[in-house]
Amino acid sequence: MKNLMKFCLALAVFFTVAAANAGENSSIRVKEGMGKVISFTMDEVANVHVAIYNAEGNELFAENLQSKEGKAINRTYDLTAFPEGTYFIETETGSKVLRHEVVINSENAVVSEKTSQIYKPVVTKDDKGIITLNIFNAEKTPVQIIIYDENNTELYNEKVAAGETKLTKRFDVSKINAKNFTLVTKYNNKLFTEAVAAR
Repeated sequence: MKNLMKFCLALAVFFTVAAANAGENSSIRVKEGMGKVISFTMDEVANVHVAIYNAEGNELFAENLQSKEGKAINRTYDLTAFPEGTYFIETETGSKVLRHEVVINSENAVVSEKTSQIYKPVVTKDDKGIITLNIFNAEKTPVQIIIYDENNTELYNEKVAAGETKLTKRFDVSKINAKNFTLVTKYNNKLFTEAVAAR
């Protein structure tokens, strides 16, 4: 019976992630003959957060974009003022983050063919006070999990070693007096924060 319940839960998480990812298509490319101008297109997505980071992970630019009347989101960025080096453009939707590497040299900006795809953690809470955390970690990087109460008191801290593609953790918060929790997860050089009501 327990195995059947585990299988059903894993199947539900799979379909939740699959449904959340359905229709999220994006591409990033350099305009022909435009040197350091990058063109960004995302189809079938209502909202997207776009950020540009340098190689050290410092955010240089960020904005939120919305689709108008269900049309594709198109944006152009002129990177001429950026010094030569490696940068990352991240597009974040409701369920995942796409990270594109961009190398700027003296002549132009070159977008790498390789795109890193990071799925956001899925957090659920049942009426018995059990918080379930599901992470699909395609890159198999180490995962840091921290839980804080509403006073920012650390209640839980664990670092899961690299190698896990799918990670599921359950936390029983039914006997903790806190009204709200903050669940922080870090993997693949990305930090995710989720607020969870205890009751």
